[in-house]
Amino acid sequence: MTILVTGGRGHVARSVVDGLLATGARVRVASRSPERVVVPAGVETVRADLADPRTLPAEEALRHSRLAWTFLRPGAFATNTLQWAPAIRASGTVRAPYPQAHAASVHEDHIADVAVLALTRDGHQGLTHPLTGPASVTQQEQIDCLAAATGRKIRLAEIGTEEYRATLRQWGDEEMVDTLLTHLAEADNRPAAVCSTYRDLTGGPGRSYAQWALDHAADFR
Repeated sequence: MTILVTGGRGHVARSVVDGLLATGARVRVASRSPERVVVPAGVETVRADLADPRTLPAEEALRHSRLAWTFLRPGAFATNTLQWAPAIRASGTVRAPYPQAHAASVHEDHIADVAVLALTRDGHQGLTHPLTGPASVTQQEQIDCLAAATGRKIRLAEIGTEEYRATLRQWGDEEMVDTLLTHLAEADNRPAAVCSTYRDLTGGPGRSYAQWALDHAADFR
């Protein structure tokens, strides 16, 4: 079976692959940047970009094709906060605007659980599953979780959006920067919507951002 991964810094792909291999499935991973996806030896990786019709039909074409499909729609990836890791390791201080901006960040293993379930059990073909974390947390609360997980003092220093814009340019183009800053402004003091998909499908509550911080503590030390 083929997994198409379009986000998550490769962490989602590895979690899904590990879960599928545990069931005995043969797996191939398709990604916009296959060279960045870390998979176990023997797992094939190929390039596929939903925005590039030369490598894969666009999503609408997939919906109307004869192929079986299930779409997962994660919200904010918890792995996005790995961008804070260099600053935390160097100084213990994250410089960012909107400390009270909310997100219901998704653990990559949370996504993987649903992906494995959808790929190995009947009843998911032709469905779209929205995914969020189990709770809405602010940027300050995320920092607090990272401090607790690493056992070190971590501070969030609030800065203006233009200063943050200069930092974000390291990670993407102006369109991406504008989108992120707009999202943070809209999420300021506004809890993010939390969906029940994970609990409905698995019977469990899903992994919190605090759990994600514990799982990735070594990245911030």
